[in-house]
Amino acid sequence: MPNLPSLLVVFVSLVACSKVPDFEHSELKPAGEMTAKRVSHRTYVVEGEGVNSQQKLNFWTGFSLFRDPWVIAPSSTSDRDGLGPLFNTRSCISCHSRGGRGPAPDVGLSTPSSMIIRLGLTDQANIASDFKDTASFLAYGDQIQPRAINTIHTTRLPKAVTPEAKLHLSYETIHGRYADGSAFQLIKPTYQLQNLAYGELEKGVGLSPRFAPIVYGAGLLDAISEQDLLIQEDIEDENNDGVSARYNRVPMIKKHTSDKNYTKPTIGIGRFGLKAKHPTLAQQVAAAFRNDIGITNSWFPTELCTSYQTDCAIAAELGQQKGIEIPDKLLQLVIDTNQFMAVPPARNLNSDKAQAGRKIFYKTGCATCHTPNYTTDANYPIESLANQKIWPYTDLALHDMGDGLADGVIENDATGREWRTPPLWGLGAQKIFRKQPLYLHDGRARSVEEAILWHGGEAQHSKTTFINLSKTERQQLVAFLNAI
Repeated sequence: MPNLPSLLVVFVSLVACSKVPDFEHSELKPAGEMTAKRVSHRTYVVEGEGVNSQQKLNFWTGFSLFRDPWVIAPSSTSDRDGLGPLFNTRSCISCHSRGGRGPAPDVGLSTPSSMIIRLGLTDQANIASDFKDTASFLAYGDQIQPRAINTIHTTRLPKAVTPEAKLHLSYETIHGRYADGSAFQLIKPTYQLQNLAYGELEKGVGLSPRFAPIVYGAGLLDAISEQDLLIQEDIEDENNDGVSARYNRVPMIKKHTSDKNYTKPTIGIGRFGLKAKHPTLAQQVAAAFRNDIGITNSWFPTELCTSYQTDCAIAAELGQQKGIEIPDKLLQLVIDTNQFMAVPPARNLNSDKAQAGRKIFYKTGCATCHTPNYTTDANYPIESLANQKIWPYTDLALHDMGDGLADGVIENDATGREWRTPPLWGLGAQKIFRKQPLYLHDGRARSVEEAILWHGGEAQHSKTTFINLSKTERQQLVAFLNAI
């Protein structure tokens, strides 16, 4: 391992060659015409300035479906029934509180709502095993469902459906110091499944905790042209900057109303989900309905029950009298809510402290992965989202984030060490709603500083540079990140 002086030489040279672009007035409105008029102190759920009257109506109508809990079918509320039989939560907003991130999972044994546990082959199992299709051997499918409907049918379903498992969460404290001697602490989570209802997990299956991300700005991320993303791909690190951006190649699910017109998915560029599992916002929303609430739809028309879960299959058959459980018209309204949710405007970005932090952001190489800006596709079919200068600070690509953040679980092309770069816009607004905001894919970071300190792998040089900054410089960088 190289010693600290030699590392510092490398990082000084990186800083020296990093160019800081001139400040643009458009940075104050990071989502262009889809920026919120003002910073709300109550919620992220507000439509962008640029929506027309019909889009505004769709936004708020869809929000009622986003907010209200779903119920067991059949019921008198036919537009809102179909919950489960196995599910993670009853509503979108219970995961995405106020359009942001929900409550943190409890320490100890719990049934969390804002955190899901995805299952998948580990890196080692993918190499060593003969399994070809994870869905064919997983007793639990690809996501743990900690809740179940409690209805009992006296003749065909003699007992209630059994929830799959509970989560046990614990933390270990890690102590460290900045180069100036200041101390810091990180908390390292450990995740275990208990009360497994359908047997132990198969060998080679790993846990991937995912804390619900923010919703706002998703429509604009959907509107970035694929070409503008792929131009950033550098799988072999041909420019020798230590960063190897690559995009997850994932199935583009086709809507279908029956097995007869089912068509095999094509492959698209993943941009939604913490490992970029879905290529479009519509597919992401449809998948969340089925995977998190148990609501089937024309993208995902089958229930979550596996071959091990006979009680789930019987309950699904008894409750599913109307075919898919959310029709396209209602699903589209929820997609509209996600598409048109405004991004908070920048806050104190013109201050001297934030502007000094902006220079540090570029000089330390943060912008290599957190691509500052795009102009959305002029041909995007929704005019209010097209041709907008936006500042999301993400390349939406996969990056190796090192052992510290690795979950070891594969998802399509994403390895167990890779995560999609999250957008940073509105980062500091989290503090408006929470005394203790939570960051990273599983919410382990309790501050922006902690999130940076967890970086490794391709981001190791930026992390090391951050550790070697003075206290004033660290505060300036955080001020900028909280302002954008």
